Amino acid sequence: MKKVIAGAMAASLCLALGACSTEGGPGSSPEGDAPRVLNQVGWGGTTWNQNFNLFSPTGVSVTPGTAYIYEPLIRVNRIAAGEMMPYLAESWEFNDAGTELTFTLRDDVTWSDGEPFTSADVKFTWDLVLSGETPASYPFTSVETPDEHTVVVTYEEQSFQDLVGFSTRRIVPAHVWENQDVRTWTNPEPVGTGPATVSQFSPQQITFDIRDDWWGGESKGLDQLNMHAITGDATKSQIISGQVDYGTFGWANAQQEFVDLAPETNFYGFYPVGTADGLIFNVEQAPYNDVHVRRALRAAVDLETAAEIVAVGYGVPSEAALDPVVYADQLAPNSEHRYDPEYAQSELQAGGWTVSDGQLVGPDGQSHSLRYDVYQPYDEWVRTGTILADQWQRNLGLEVAVNQMADAPFSEASTTGNFGMLSSSPTGGSTPYQVFNSLGEETYVPLGEQAINNYGRWQNEEYNAIVTELAGIAPGSDDARARELSIRAQEILIDEAPFIATATAGWKAVINGQHWTNFPVPGEDDYAPNPTLPADAALTIMNIEYRE
Repeated sequence: MKKVIAGAMAASLCLALGACSTEGGPGSSPEGDAPRVLNQVGWGGTTWNQNFNLFSPTGVSVTPGTAYIYEPLIRVNRIAAGEMMPYLAESWEFNDAGTELTFTLRDDVTWSDGEPFTSADVKFTWDLVLSGETPASYPFTSVETPDEHTVVVTYEEQSFQDLVGFSTRRIVPAHVWENQDVRTWTNPEPVGTGPATVSQFSPQQITFDIRDDWWGGESKGLDQLNMHAITGDATKSQIISGQVDYGTFGWANAQQEFVDLAPETNFYGFYPVGTADGLIFNVEQAPYNDVHVRRALRAAVDLETAAEIVAVGYGVPSEAALDPVVYADQLAPNSEHRYDPEYAQSELQAGGWTVSDGQLVGPDGQSHSLRYDVYQPYDEWVRTGTILADQWQRNLGLEVAVNQMADAPFSEASTTGNFGMLSSSPTGGSTPYQVFNSLGEETYVPLGEQAINNYGRWQNEEYNAIVTELAGIAPGSDDARARELSIRAQEILIDEAPFIATATAGWKAVINGQHWTNFPVPGEDDYAPNPTLPADAALTIMNIEYRE
């Protein structure tokens, strides 16, 4: 067993990472030549259709588990923001203008049917998209293959920051797909470069066999994976009993309800993605167009307490909405969240604001009733909103209504800007450029028009110039300047307070660790146990080890 969480970390994570193996009945261990099996919680409902077509536009949902089958050329380092790592491609290089990107492929990769993986497969896959045969779209304009292991993509303009996109652009086999109509084909028996093949399928369970000829090496113990279509309370009960071993879902009070039942083997962990969830201010609507109000509302909330009460495993991000683990070497100084009710009150006073009968009264004498619109399906967002409202009342005397919204009205309000305060993710992306660009001028649209990012309509000229300069830096070419720009962007976000970053964003994992160990450790390993993430999913199942 390689990874054990002990000592000081045991108080929060409590165990050696693991999951149990079953063969025949729940919780049974393999005997003799019986396969070692991981039972995993699936997703996407209680029944599945057999459709492994990544580009399926038929209206039939793609079956879970494709990340175990189809793989990308590169992967993202999950604990070092912006670092790209080799995968099916062993190297890559942009030209000086950022308009041409050349990949050198590994020469030892085969498809699960034994055929070699070559540049022809990459070109075929990307040409499907470029020709409009699929619902997907890519920003490059052409693909060339000088030889079997070289792929060159061309852009119309500088596109250094598109590199991260290749971490999710998975490749399909030309020799299997070329005679199919990808608009209707369901690909029931998928052939991929990944470590798993489909051996059995039913609407409630998929069985994957683990390849012994995967290019990344042999499994460290896993022979077979069963993915089960279970949801709701059944998921928790089957994890507790050991009928299933591993799932990726949020569990409020998991410490008491699950981990404490068997602290040496049960695990509930949170794997950061680098960014944050939180509250977005509509900066084009009073009173949130005043930075003093925004700063006051941010400083008046104790986010550490909120995280402890909500208890789903997240932490407190920086005030610039960055996770301090993933961005450890790029955080602006003194960027941690500042809980200071006295400062909050002084900010209101500096802006000429007072509080009367629970309402915020502006320097012009106008009163404002405050409302926080929260996405109702996300329980932790609703509970966090209630905690924030309670703290605003206690620390500032403000009465803030927490308005729970269903999916359709919430989507309409967020995209059109019809809100004052809204629960959402302030920023997004896997690289510093992506994160900061999600609030840049490219994402701004006026109120009433459909926004994709930057729902709060915040803008800043210096910040936009920083984003533009970041876009022109090729990944890995000038890390010092990129870090300098990143820190300045954070300083602007902290000063301007267009949002309150309430919780680190990330993936959750629930593991019953009776027979399996060596799952990735949160904040330490460069991949995460998320079965929907290309590369990460494969690395997770191939690196777990059986507890003898």
